Parts: sequence; C-alpha cells; structure tokens
Amino acid sequence: MYKIGELSKLCNIPVKTLRYYDSEGLLCPEKIDSLTGYRYYSAAQLSDCYRILAMKELGFTLDEIRAGQKLPGQELLRLLADKQRELDALLTRTRQSISTLRRLSVAIKEEKNMYNIVIRKSEKITIACARLLLPDRSLPCQALTALRNIVPLEIQGGRTVLIDYETEYRGGSYDMGLGVELTGKLPGDLPFMSPIRETTVCFPDETACLICGQDEYDQAVAALRQHLEEQHCQITGPTYQIIYEDGIVEIKIPVCRLSAAPQEPRNDDIPVNFENDERVIGRWELVDVLPSREQFLPGHPKTQPDAQSIRELYFLPEGEWYWCFGWTKGYLLASFGYPKQQSRSAYTIEEIDGETYMFIEMRFQTYLLYGGKPECWVLRQTDHRRYSRQEIRRRDPIPQAPADDPRVLGAWLVCDLVRRPEDFIPGRPNPAFPHDALFWRRALFLPEGEMRNTFRNVNDRKPYTDGPEVWRWVTGNVICNSACTASMYRFCEYQGTAYLLIQWKSGDYTFGGEEPYWYVFRRETA
Repeated sequence: MYKIGELSKLCNIPVKTLRYYDSEGLLCPEKIDSLTGYRYYSAAQLSDCYRILAMKELGFTLDEIRAGQKLPGQELLRLLADKQRELDALLTRTRQSISTLRRLSVAIKEEKNMYNIVIRKSEKITIACARLLLPDRSLPCQALTALRNIVPLEIQGGRTVLIDYETEYRGGSYDMGLGVELTGKLPGDLPFMSPIRETTVCFPDETACLICGQDEYDQAVAALRQHLEEQHCQITGPTYQIIYEDGIVEIKIPVCRLSAAPQEPRNDDIPVNFENDERVIGRWELVDVLPSREQFLPGHPKTQPDAQSIRELYFLPEGEWYWCFGWTKGYLLASFGYPKQQSRSAYTIEEIDGETYMFIEMRFQTYLLYGGKPECWVLRQTDHRRYSRQEIRRRDPIPQAPADDPRVLGAWLVCDLVRRPEDFIPGRPNPAFPHDALFWRRALFLPEGEMRNTFRNVNDRKPYTDGPEVWRWVTGNVICNSACTASMYRFCEYQGTAYLLIQWKSGDYTFGGEEPYWYVFRRETA
C-alpha cells in the first residue's frame, strides 16, 4: 500500500490533485486510517492513475472519465470512438487552417488578390425571381433591368441576386436565376404570362462566402472553389451572386464540411417489411446528378456521366433485389462496398411536362463515409414493365473452346484487384482494395475444364467453395454457368514469378454495364 505522497511521486500527480480526485469519486483510496486519516492506495491503482492521465491528454473531462469507469467494455469502446471522431474533426480543422495560412502567404509573396473566405451561417433573403436559359453570361444585366421595371419600385430592396445553377458548364446556354430583393409582398397583378415568382433564398447549412468586385467574379469563384476542395467541403447547392447598391459582390456557396479521411460507415437500417408502390415499378433512366433538387431543369442536364456511372435503375416487383439495389415504398435501398455500406435513400415522384421523374436523396459514399449530404439523383421513367432479375441480366456469348491450357492447372491464391491488367504492380497492391477485403480468395483449375472457386462470405468473412456446377474453364476464359459470363484470363511474369489475371464480372458488369475489374492470382505453393 502507498500513502498519498508516495503515490504522488510514483505517478507524478500533485497531492492536491489526488485529494480532488478522491472528493470527486474519481480515484478513491483503498483504505483510510481511522486514527491518522492517512489515505492508502494499492499498487493496482497506479493503472487507474495512468488511465486518468491518458484520458485527460485525449481531451476527456473529469465527468466523462468518471462515467467511463462505470461503463462495460463495448460502451467504453463507443465512448472512445466518439472521442476519436471529435479529434479527427479537430485535426481536419487544424489542417484546413494551416492550408489557409499557406495560401495567404503565397498570395502575399506573389502579389495575388487575397480573398477573405469564411464559412458560416447565412441569413435568408426574399426575392422576386425569374429563371432563364441565357446564351451569354453578359445578358443578366439586361434581364435584371427588365425585372426591376416589372417589380413595383416601392417593394424593391437594394440588392440583386444572380443564381448560377450550373455545376459542370459545357457550353450552349446558362441556367440562371435572376432576382430582385423584396421588402414587401409581390402583388398578384403582374404582367400576363410573367415568369416572375416570389421566393425566399435560404441557407439551411453552412455557406462559404467572400466579397469581391464585379469584374473579379470569375477569378473569385475559382479561388473559392479551390479553397473548398482544399478544405474538404462538399458543395450542396448553386452559386449565389448578391450584388449590393455600390457594386460590391458577395458570393455564397452552400457547403457541408467533410472528414478528410473515410470514417466508419454511418449505415442506415434496411427495412425488413416490404410496402408496395406500383408507380415506381419499371425501368428508370438516370438523367442528372446534382448537389440539390432546385438545380434540376428538364432537358438541361448539369452533370456529364463518366464510363463507370450508373445509367439506369430497375424497380422490380415486390421490391426484389438485383445487383446492390432493392426498394420499398418511399425508399431506394442499397448495400455495397467494403467495409459494408448500406443506405436508405428517400425518393419522391413528380410529373413534369408529360414525363415522370423520380428524385432520390442518394446516400452514397460521400454521405456514408465522409459525413456529407445526400446528392440529388434525377431519373426519368422509360417504361412500366414488370421486369425480373434474369430478364435484365447481361449475358456473354460462351466460347466453344477446349480446356487445353496446362499453364493454368493447379491452385492460385489471390493477391490483388485492379482496374486494368496494366495497373498491376507486383509488391504494390491496389490501396483501394486491401487484401483482407478481396472477395475471391482461391481459384483451382482441374483437368477436363473443371473448376472450384473459394470466396469469402460478406457477412461472417468465412471462406466457402462453390460447387462443381457453378464454374468451369476453357482455354482463355473462365465460365460462370449460373451468371452466363465468360471472363478472360491472362498470364504475366515478374522476376520469375507467374501471375494469373482473371476478369471479375460481378453485378457491376452484369447489371451496371461497367467494365470488369481484374483479380490477380499467384500460384499456390505447398
């Protein structure tokens, strides 16, 4: 047993502090001498001292430390995980501040314009607004003059607003909103067929803002977007240009701060019970992906899809799952990725100009892994057919070739997964797919075209081997009988080691139409 002074020296905690911990019920002595009042601590309590010190250094309050001492193991782990997320956010903000300081230093040295960019809450503004497709970005001035001539002078404020709804402008026309600040109610007797409407521009989340001159607008927007990229911010709406009476411009972009690195997925609960919605059954074509619903304009897509983008979605009867998608009334369901991610994204349906559109608040990786906001996916219904999984599956022509390639015979162990064969670099595995995350684990090529493949169960991570009826091989291809796919294989050699690369035609290929990745195997040795 140790007296309080002895414990103080051992753990380098002042006696006064130890007495305070005792009074707060944080570290009580094992024994108090009834005659002398001396406090005695056991050797085991040294560990308690070190835990308290460690948790204080991590930023826990004494109340949190005391509460943590009473928690069972799993709840304590959750408390530590919450603190880690808090410290990660602090680290991100610190790095962002350092980046801003460096940017300002460079601007001063190179005598560039320095824009004072802040991210903060913004007030709302009520405007009389018209939305137009303009062939030239210089035309808003003329259109604003016409707008001011329509809106009664006595209810006009001093500010005008330009709203840039574009995200990846590709030429042709500009989708813009033109607004005049209102200080009163817009009358209902405006000129016949006037496109003007009263609206309130709100900024429910944080907004990135800067002040510039009118002739600096393009340069200022470019600087603002670069700053947001460096600060790991997601743009969640259009760009607002608020012009004051003296010609000063305030630029506002709604944003959401993201974590700098992927976090543990904030997975949604997937509903167990299905609820029908006959309106959604059929095929839907993806027409746009936007930061916000308000940026959608029929016939004027803002985003150019890339080769790997989802082009269409099917809503199968009874909510049947295909690929990584299912549904129930009001929600698109998704389950995908590693670590496992699952989302429940709300949808709404609208009839616009004779077409049926679906707007999905898509909770994908920006939302699940980085703490961002859902994107707005816009889909147009192309038909109302009751498809089945087998009907929409992509099938390959199966080559009629012999199984006559002795090089492949034997067992092969997985070592990588790459986009293209030329991306494989021995000894430098693809960081996007850790070895433990690889689904296909082992390929066994047998004589006469027989084959056994071993995979890792996505739920319990235990390996299992498919039966003999599922896979076979012919010269140059691996055949999946159940999926009707033919996957090419290739050999390569590096420093005397043979590698076998096999196309992986998963649901991304058979349902999503994407180009397959390639699994890389190395021959198994005894």
